Amino acid sequence: MMGMFSSNDAIGGNIVAHGCHFRVMFKTKGFSSNNSLKRRAIIVDAPDLPPEETEFFITAAGVADTDKVDIPDTPGLDFEVEKLYEEEGSTSESQESKLISVKGIGKGTMEGLSALGITSIMDLVNANPDDLSSKLSGASSKTVLEWQKNAKGLVKA
Repeated sequence: MMGMFSSNDAIGGNIVAHGCHFRVMFKTKGFSSNNSLKRRAIIVDAPDLPPEETEFFITAAGVADTDKVDIPDTPGLDFEVEKLYEEEGSTSESQESKLISVKGIGKGTMEGLSALGITSIMDLVNANPDDLSSKLSGASSKTVLEWQKNAKGLVKA
């Protein structure tokens, strides 16, 4: 007698939902060339039906059919870190602040943003996240929204 799971079970395990039995087998070969969150799986619905291949996304909200997920803003732990040293600078510098000071943006991303005409923090804050993520390699809409949130924090400071 075998235990609850046998050695030939799918890698993903068995999922029972809505009275149907699904076996999800994740492909183990290869990897995503652009580091996206898109995954493929083979769905075996029933022994008498042929297996189907499907694509899905792993998002911050869980598994979804698309990578664009609306996550409502909920209050969380938001605390401020004290500044130990105040930076000396003029007020005209705040409008033309360097993008590299925004958390999550490095030198390569800054060069990519500059090529798209985003040269200041205000340009980043006013940019369309979906448009920017489609033109900038390796940046999702969620990432651009996070950059904009961090940039707004710098503008207020």
